[in-house]
Parts: sequence; C-alpha cells; structure tokens
Amino acid sequence: MTTSPLTIVAEFRIPAEHRDHFLELCAYDSAHSVADESGCQRFEAVCPLDDPQTVILVEVYDDEAAFEAHLATPHFKVFEVAVKELGADLVSLRKTARIAPRG
Repeated sequence: MTTSPLTIVAEFRIPAEHRDHFLELCAYDSAHSVADESGCQRFEAVCPLDDPQTVILVEVYDDEAAFEAHLATPHFKVFEVAVKELGADLVSLRKTARIAPRG
C-alpha cells in the first residue's frame, strides 16, 4: 500500500467554553499550512453535526516527509501550545493512505 499522498485524520474533543477559540486556531493552522507548505495539499476542520465539541482535522500531504515538515512549522507550534492551554484532548490521530481514486 502506498503512503502518497498521506492523509492525516485527527480527532479532538474540545471544552465548550474554548470551542470558538479552538476553531480560530484550526483556521489559522489550515490557512498557513496550505499557503506556506508546498507539501500540504489540503487541510480542513470539520465537526459532526450532532457533536459540536468534537473537531476533526483532515489533512493531506504529499508524503510522510511533508507531514513531518508540517510538525516543525511555526504555525503548528502555535496550534500545539494552544491545544494544551485550551484543554483540548486528542482522541485519535490516524495516518491513512488513499485507496481510491487511484493516481
């Protein structure tokens, strides 16, 4: 199975009182990831319609190296610190490979 592109699916549980701030941070990280990282193809934050305290990030990178580069960026560091300060819990982080459509 190929790992190109690499899709990251990260699920967070957010305290209600910090949800709006967390969503602003997601928008900041998303905008900078897509604009500033040549290896970031897509970065979206989504919420289940029936669970506003859950936020899921769906990020697509060229490969594992591009994702590792993302983790070293200044905008990710801002996000990483804020996640801890806001009491957000990382429920799961999955690295996935696209199966379809092919190529």
